[in-house]
Amino acid sequence: DASYYPNAINEDFGEMASIEKQEKVLWIPKDELLAKGSDVNSVLKLFSPLQLAELALLRKLIFKHTSKTRDKQIWKKRKNLRLALLLAFYNTLSLINLTYHKTPNGGGNYFAFYYRYRLAPKPTFLDTAKTFERKVKRVIKGKSELEYSPEFYEAYLAPLSGVIKDFKSSFLEKRKEDLDRTNSLLEHFNGDKIFQADATKLKEIQNQSVDFIYTDPPYGAKIPYLDLSVMWNAWLDLDVDLSTREKECIEKGSLDKGREEYKSLMVASLKEMYRVLKYNRWLAFVFQHQDLQLWQILVEEAQKIGFEYVGSIRQSNGQTSFKKRQYSFTVLSGQLIMYFKKVKDPKHLTKAELGDDILGFVLNHIEALIVKNDGASLEEIYGSINIKALELGFLHTLAKEYMDLTPFINENFDYDETSEKYHIKKGQKLRGHDIPIEQRARYFILSYLRSAKRQYKSVSFDDICLECIPMMQNGVTPSKDMIRDILEKIAIKYDNDKWVLGDENATLFKPEELI
Repeated sequence: DASYYPNAINEDFGEMASIEKQEKVLWIPKDELLAKGSDVNSVLKLFSPLQLAELALLRKLIFKHTSKTRDKQIWKKRKNLRLALLLAFYNTLSLINLTYHKTPNGGGNYFAFYYRYRLAPKPTFLDTAKTFERKVKRVIKGKSELEYSPEFYEAYLAPLSGVIKDFKSSFLEKRKEDLDRTNSLLEHFNGDKIFQADATKLKEIQNQSVDFIYTDPPYGAKIPYLDLSVMWNAWLDLDVDLSTREKECIEKGSLDKGREEYKSLMVASLKEMYRVLKYNRWLAFVFQHQDLQLWQILVEEAQKIGFEYVGSIRQSNGQTSFKKRQYSFTVLSGQLIMYFKKVKDPKHLTKAELGDDILGFVLNHIEALIVKNDGASLEEIYGSINIKALELGFLHTLAKEYMDLTPFINENFDYDETSEKYHIKKGQKLRGHDIPIEQRARYFILSYLRSAKRQYKSVSFDDICLECIPMMQNGVTPSKDMIRDILEKIAIKYDNDKWVLGDENATLFKPEELI
């Protein structure tokens, strides 16, 4: 008698089917369709008959033992218990299905390795009850750690006033009318509101009310998140309608979204982040897209909105994904965290309004000279600046105001005593816009490879991309093909994806000794 009937957790955790019906009929999920590229076409085919029956019985028991009661205190406790048990159930689902299989390093399934619903050629069948028990113990362990963490509760219970509008449901679809009708603001604790929202229209949140934003957005075409969440949404009876899918900020997926749509949704969300963030507060934006040019687009769009781009920090993942091992030149291992600050007078806007002053021009000119010639001596810098200043008619002003430029040059550039040449400071982006992109890319790649060589180490293609892309802010970002072409001219490749700088005249070490 197993069949689907509405029994969602999103109606204030109350049953949408009576206890009597739940006793009479075994609940199973709606047989939702899976995305193209899946090995089977619907959710229920991801489970063996035994797995399906055991999971359905387990879910039924969770709802039965956390059923609604008139006693508000008991019902509050049961609601929290249901959430905790469904979290354990959610994690049990990840292992009790036909995609799960043993691997040399433990076990794995589609979402960890293949980014699609792939049935294992030889599925591994685990004990459902024991798996659920282990997951419950992990939930208990997590709760225990929080219980003895004063820092957590201090943050969680911090008073929050005048930030979030009053609404009941955590799910976007259920509170549309609340958001349009209500102007009241909640008085609650910081951790009281965890909710689903439309990042392009944050109606829930007031202007200039947020202290810090950390966002780890979808990486374009890398992972179709909603398509991959169908199995869990079906078992939790969470509705993902077409309007939600239309708002998903990805490329491709079941709706076959394009680059322009991805960009427009991302820019719209940046505008909302700017609106809700307080002045002199920070946005940390994680970037791990396989298309390196998108980095430049996002930085420029954020600056147009009014953010000041402060810099990027590289963060390693610690291990490479299966996707990375499959496609080493299209998926980046590691990520960049881009930092923006909301200020009333962003530097880039001020500079655009005032134009470059003389020292700004001098800086740009020295940079161009260094990049073009792979470093520049003090004599070369002075000679080039004097000629340019004479041509443009400000040599007199320069000589009058800045009789000796050496301290200024020392302050803004690094001096290499061995070559007696100046170079761009480590981690410093180029200020000028007129340096050809290939020259920029070659300079920073060369500098990075030299640094690696001095440390007797080789670097991967991803290392080079993640280290050099942030330096390219004021120019068009180089393509992967351009970076690869430059590497092939100046570096030597080892062990599939390890690079060391080629022989620059003489060197004390052979390339293979640097691996």
